Amino acid sequence: MHYLVIVRSQGNIIATHPVEAPNALAAIAETERLYGAPVRVEYVSVELDDGRKQTKMIIHNWHGYSFLARKIEADEKL
Repeated sequence: MHYLVIVRSQGNIIATHPVEAPNALAAIAETERLYGAPVRVEYVSVELDDGRKQTKMIIHNWHGYSFLARKIEADEKL
């Protein structure tokens, strides 16, 4: 299947990539590799002043891009 992956930064389209992939998620994953290391999410517990613990989310390798894939027909113009 063919997909057109649209890459945005702060809402503005910065690039489009035609990708052949089995599904939209695979097309996005393939395109995202072009923009740096994959994003990784880590959850850690921190102790507050009163002794309670709170879970925090830490994002590693955040690149700030968003990706949208739409299926296109083979003869459709990009």
